[in-house]
Parts: sequence; structure tokens; C-alpha cells
Amino acid sequence: MGSVAGKITSETPKYTLQKETDVYEIRKYAKGVAVETIDGPNKDDNDSAFKSLAKYIGVFGEAQNQQKQKIAMTAPVVNREDGKQVRFMQFLLPSKFTIDTAPIPQSDNVKLIEVPERMLAVHRFSGVCDDAMAKGKLEVLIEALKKDKIAFDKSYWRLYRYNPPWTIGSLRTNEVVVPLVDFNSSSPAKEE
Repeated sequence: MGSVAGKITSETPKYTLQKETDVYEIRKYAKGVAVETIDGPNKDDNDSAFKSLAKYIGVFGEAQNQQKQKIAMTAPVVNREDGKQVRFMQFLLPSKFTIDTAPIPQSDNVKLIEVPERMLAVHRFSGVCDDAMAKGKLEVLIEALKKDKIAFDKSYWRLYRYNPPWTIGSLRTNEVVVPLVDFNSSSPAKEE
């Protein structure tokens, strides 16, 4: 997943760059598969969610999936809310997997999720990111999108974290992302 120096060596999701500004990029991502579990509001919950997903891919020994298949760690780790204040954590699976070929989780708390093709506005930043920082960076992204009259769905925002916790804080790569509504790279959609 990375190093102390912040180099990202894990597989990351494939995308095509549609637009780039000083504040954000617009990226079109291919569909994929994630494994997901419920996360909580405090650090202990976050650690528990991470461990559940790490066990599924086999980080702590035998993989806790029905096939006992070890799976390579990818980046980013995704954090999201469902709009009802329930928080989730996801690991995106390597691109070789589909929803039909991904190993089935053993734990009832871990679910496979098909991730559709999507168009996302992405704001990249560095640092040790907590909820307050992520929400502040989300506001930076939203203001830039509004200024450019690009429609988005704020209710579906995500935090992407690319580095392990031992990476030096200033070298960590993070992103906040929101899906776009009817984006056309030649002409921005109207503001929501």
C-alpha cells in the first residue's frame, strides 16, 4: 500500500482524465469491485473496520474468504457515509476481479459491492486526514465546482486515503471525491 516516504506502490483504480484545474480533476473511472464493512465514528471503530477488511484479503494470515484466497492490497482505502450517518470503509479489489469472480467473504459484516463506472470530481491533498480536514477539503471542492457550474451529488462524497498509517504525514496522499451529474467534458453541466 505504500511506504514511509509516501510512494504509492499498490494497484490503484484505472481512470481517464477528463479535465484538470488548479483545485480539482474530473476523472472517469472504470467499474470494479470493493469489499465493504461498517465503520464507526471513532478511531477504535476505524481500526476494527480496517482489520475486518484486512482479514478478508489475508493480511493477518489465512484470508477470511470462502476460497481462502490471498488478495493484494490496493489503494485507496475508501471511507463513506450513507446519508443516514452510517459510516463504511471499503477496500477496492484488484482490477482482475469482477463481482462474479471475487472471493466470497466469510464474515457477515463484510460484503462485496459492485462499483459502477463513474465520473468523479477529485480534490487531492496531503496530510494526516481526520473528519474535520476531509469535510473542509470537500467544501473547497464544492465551491470550485459551483464556480465552474458543474453539477454534482454531495450526498455521495467519499474520502480516499492512499498511504498506510506509518507514512510521514506531509507525504500522505488523500482525495475527496464527489460524483458528477451529466458531465460533458466539452461543456460543463449546469449548477445543481
